[in-house]
Amino acid sequence: CMSIYSRYGVKRVVNAAFHLTRLGGSTLSPKVQAAMEEANKSYVNMWDLIEKGSAHIAKKINAPAAWITSGAFNALVLAAAACMVGKDTEAMRKLPHTEGMKNEFLIQRNARLLVYDRSMEVAGGKFVFVGDERWGCTHEQLEAAITDKTAGIHYAYPAQGNDTICPLEKVLEIGKRHGVPVIVDGAGMTYPKDVQSKFMEMGCDLVAVGGKYVGGPNSTGYIYGRKDLIEAIALHSFIGAEAGPDEKPGLYRSLGRGYKLDRQEIIGLLVAFDEWMEIDHDKTRFQPAWEKVKYIEKGIKGLPGLKNTRIEYFPKAGKGTAYHTIGLRVILDDLSVSETNALLKQMREGDPEVWVRNWGSSNDFIINAINLQPGDEKIIVERFKELFG
Repeated sequence: CMSIYSRYGVKRVVNAAFHLTRLGGSTLSPKVQAAMEEANKSYVNMWDLIEKGSAHIAKKINAPAAWITSGAFNALVLAAAACMVGKDTEAMRKLPHTEGMKNEFLIQRNARLLVYDRSMEVAGGKFVFVGDERWGCTHEQLEAAITDKTAGIHYAYPAQGNDTICPLEKVLEIGKRHGVPVIVDGAGMTYPKDVQSKFMEMGCDLVAVGGKYVGGPNSTGYIYGRKDLIEAIALHSFIGAEAGPDEKPGLYRSLGRGYKLDRQEIIGLLVAFDEWMEIDHDKTRFQPAWEKVKYIEKGIKGLPGLKNTRIEYFPKAGKGTAYHTIGLRVILDDLSVSETNALLKQMREGDPEVWVRNWGSSNDFIINAINLQPGDEKIIVERFKELFG
């Protein structure tokens, strides 16, 4: 069927990959879409909206404070700025030029999210890499790296559980001992629903979240944690630069000015957040996704081109979720990595395009059903039949 995208010569994508920014991030619920439409009908004091909306989020997750941002990357940019110069308006105007300032952020060398930790440098932060790429980082090495130039410690939460890195619990102990804030990139850490409250119980200073991971618009996010740092983040944000709490445009000439949000997006995030915290995820999200997984499994097993292929549930238990993923892991034992990549390219060349989860460095991929729309599972089976039938 024709879609709004086809009007402009763009193909629709069947998203069997992930909440990828490059694919649009998230699917807005009818309730979120209706709220955004309603928000569009009226103007609003944006500082007031963000301040009160952020306080609403903070209360729900038992955080001292929060601030709505244009994505998790922006949240980390603002966090770095706040840790370096706080509310100092003169220093704020100098960013990202940080010569002579406390501007260093410690990061474990083997616990990096290369695309995202760039955010700290955008604000003018300088990374100090600790440990070894292969052998990891110990808490002794991390603590020894702290100097009077250290503005913060960056921690990419997806690395947690890697035996070669210093775990978050130890990092927080070190940070507290030296009065150095720990900034956690917890962009996707929104399920189980109490995980954000647990970060606060652990003593995290700041945690950044992507709005798409609570069903909000792809362009939104928020950061929560220490009240003094959140207050500084607010001044560094786009609305702080625009007016701030003092209604003095230009007083806070911050680098956050370019990270603008619409009122419709903010309302969309808030309604999505409430929905995320209230719904029964197993009934509303997981069970429908597993039904699609079973349909796909039945449709592709036994295809001639998949004889030497292992197909298993992901997660293996065949229930629940693993970091916003519910699906099938397909291991193509007869294919090399380059042959697998070529095959996945073929899957994307149809109309609609079919995208699955693959990192480009292995001969397996995951068909993730969490974002599939009704009927997408049938398209996936048909595409497999075209390629492997």
